[in-house]
Amino acid sequence: MRIITPLVFSATLAVVPFSVSAWEHEMERGVDLYQTADPVMVLSLVCDPNSVYGTTVSAVMVGVGSDLEMNAVATFRFPDLITIQATLDYGRISKSTNEGGAWEPLLAGFRSHNTVEISVDDVSHTVSLGDPMPFSCT
Repeated sequence: MRIITPLVFSATLAVVPFSVSAWEHEMERGVDLYQTADPVMVLSLVCDPNSVYGTTVSAVMVGVGSDLEMNAVATFRFPDLITIQATLDYGRISKSTNEGGAWEPLLAGFRSHNTVEISVDDVSHTVSLGDPMPFSCT
């Protein structure tokens, strides 16, 4: 009976849906780093909620393939059809610059959706974000 109970428990867990989290999180020197990546695109979010390094650190970063420092216009399309365009400056959309007011809508989209389609130049790709996360960015 002792062997059967763990087997039944394991089998039950195998069919229960788990939360999927594509975002990986780590803290480095007081800054929260979130990243999700696949072979086509890398999406990162750097949060400095306590202004350890000032507001210039917080940023959304996008990389296509091995190119992580692009200067191009990026378009983010969320499943609710909200579309946000922002200029990547060496692959970054900085909170301190907040060009065109993109910072807050991007955070809201990342916090409430599990996918985003990102288009940069002629590359368009849907990135899996997993379950929405309460990022520490403000």
